[in-house]
Amino acid sequence: MQQDLDHDFTQVDTHDIPLLKKYLALAGYEEANHNVVGFMTWLDAYPLWKLEGENWLVLLGVHEGELFIYMPLCRDDDFENAIYAAKAVFDRYEMPFVCSCYNEAAAQRVVKSLPHTAAKAYRDAADYVYRCDKMRTFSGKKLQKKRNHLNAFYKEYEGRWSYQPLNRKDTDEIITFLAQWHHEDDDFMLAYEKLGILRVLENWEALDAKGGIIRIDQRIEAFTIGSRLSSQMCQINIEKANESIRGLYQAICKEFLSHEFLDATYVNREDDMGLMPLRQAKEAYHPEYLIMKYRIGDNDASN
Repeated sequence: MQQDLDHDFTQVDTHDIPLLKKYLALAGYEEANHNVVGFMTWLDAYPLWKLEGENWLVLLGVHEGELFIYMPLCRDDDFENAIYAAKAVFDRYEMPFVCSCYNEAAAQRVVKSLPHTAAKAYRDAADYVYRCDKMRTFSGKKLQKKRNHLNAFYKEYEGRWSYQPLNRKDTDEIITFLAQWHHEDDDFMLAYEKLGILRVLENWEALDAKGGIIRIDQRIEAFTIGSRLSSQMCQINIEKANESIRGLYQAICKEFLSHEFLDATYVNREDDMGLMPLRQAKEAYHPEYLIMKYRIGDNDASN
């Protein structure tokens, strides 16, 4: 079946970065899965295929052996046309039509357009959205514990730490850092992520990514990579730090947003993947709101 689908969908690679950027800009989604840096980061774990129409682009993904369609990348007026075109391909090969990583508004449009479908929300996939000004200052009573960690870092490492923008010339140092970061962890997803980070660095200029590094005693101990989602929202795609250094995660977050995306009101820090420790950590920063994610499938099938 995959061989047949190749006649309609062609596989996405780094050469498609300009195409993805073009259509993502038309859509203007603020959902973390629809992001070119994210696509490139996870291309090994979650390969993509593309189907381009006159004014739209549809991306086909695969998760746990199931094919699904991302939100159409297009202007608002072309949304339904893209959905109908994608469904026609699935129907041609008598495959169940599945949509995933949809925000609430997009999910409602699909269900309205395709009456035999139903949408189901998945809390584990919800994006955490924070106010940038809070992440730049850690002000307020709710963030006092995080602010204490941050201040402890600045005090202990005064005169020893520095912040610099990240770019492709830092690749070798990033490789050295990643070789030690969670090196004892055999999680295959971490291995995929490390490969993806290198792909992002190799295509740095094409992606228009932004990054930041914190060095302590001239050695990289934390780095982050972010990107633009919309005029009001940026996204943290990658954030890594030496976990043994108190306050370092707070510092790389604060410093990065204090140097980049200064016109952004909100920052999307992605989902918690249903991992309770990660959920507790994200909730401890008191998000402004969550972006719920939906999966859409046939009304008669289990979602």
